[in-house]
Amino acid sequence: MQQIWIDTDMGFDDLAAIGLCLAEGVQVDALSIVAGNVELDRGVANACASADVYGWTMPIHAGADAPLKGPLHTASYVLGDDGMPTAGRRLPAPKTRDIGTDAIAALADWITAGGREVLALGPLTNIAHLVQRYPDLARGLRVIWMGGAFARGNHSAVAEFNAAVDPEAINVTLQGGVDLVMVGLECCREVCVTLDDLTDLRAIPGEAAQLLADIYEGYIRIAANGTRPMALYDPVAAALIVDPTLCDLQHVQMHAEEDGTHTRGMTVIEWRAHKSTPNMHVAVNPRADQIRARFHAALIAMAKGAA
Repeated sequence: MQQIWIDTDMGFDDLAAIGLCLAEGVQVDALSIVAGNVELDRGVANACASADVYGWTMPIHAGADAPLKGPLHTASYVLGDDGMPTAGRRLPAPKTRDIGTDAIAALADWITAGGREVLALGPLTNIAHLVQRYPDLARGLRVIWMGGAFARGNHSAVAEFNAAVDPEAINVTLQGGVDLVMVGLECCREVCVTLDDLTDLRAIPGEAAQLLADIYEGYIRIAANGTRPMALYDPVAAALIVDPTLCDLQHVQMHAEEDGTHTRGMTVIEWRAHKSTPNMHVAVNPRADQIRARFHAALIAMAKGAA
């Protein structure tokens, strides 16, 4: 069985990406939480509440509460204070559970025990801390990361949100020899969902199913209140975990812009192999229909399993 670690800032699409991995039979050994969509404490609460509702049993570890440099800027301006816009129901208050307080040490222990593949769904701050504290363990670690953009951003004109929160972490990760695969905005924007995709989920009875439908609807309505298709972000990265044939990979050189009034967080990609030495891979050409179908099957499985 495939075993992975998931590093997340725990919004709806993070929850759905975790559900996709589990529904496809991937063993998720642990979650580490990073500040990004929301502040760290809120991210931990979201992860714990999601585990309560949907029956997840993996350990949850609290990681970095701020970027490597500068203050944290969350996505509350889009997602609200809890990071999960909704059409009604909200995640309940989490039950009391033991939370690991040093995600980096826990991740290092997991690698030492043979773990190698991480699905990263937020800023790369925790991965960068791993590189700095345990450079030998980080070297060669494979990280599938939802983040970055080729050109047009969503946080700024040129920067994707996860990249903009902590561009220094991207460069530390690359310089540390991590095998990084970037699933950027352009790839994710080819896989879209609409309000019509709620029909089957809405037909499943039970509070847990309707909670999932409500927060899924809240997510879709981010795009002009549901009048436009909404890109499916983190689950597209998860799709590469469950089936590597669902996207193509291109070997390129990438550097994250750390400075610049208008360009901080821009992921600058050199596509010309003769002009550079590649240092990571970029996902392109997603099989959108297949990803969308497997994603919706996973949501149905989550809803029925929690009913």
